[in-house]
Amino acid sequence: MLPTQPGQIERRTHDDKRHGTTTLFAALEIATGQVTAAVKPQHRHQEFLSFLRQIDRTYPDRELHLVMDNYATHTKAEVRDWLDNHPNTHVSSPLREHSHEAGPQAPACETR
Repeated sequence: MLPTQPGQIERRTHDDKRHGTTTLFAALEIATGQVTAAVKPQHRHQEFLSFLRQIDRTYPDRELHLVMDNYATHTKAEVRDWLDNHPNTHVSSPLREHSHEAGPQAPACETR
């Protein structure tokens, strides 16, 4: 944390450390409100795969619809392979769908 002076907002340096952070993966069953969650010390593809396996065991033979951000761990080859081998698991990413990289299929923005 950089020292502040009256009238200035708090700032952080480029090498700020994130002590004590953790990752929460969560799945919500909309029909019942049941939450399946996993807290992990890191956010790597290994932890994400572990969570995918957990929800696959929790909801066997069910259609799963995942809404994920475009964090790098979600796009690793191992994760893509797991998703390819589980056709009942469908993925969407609101960030990707509304990004400039989506190209012509991106929805037009309305202005008011």
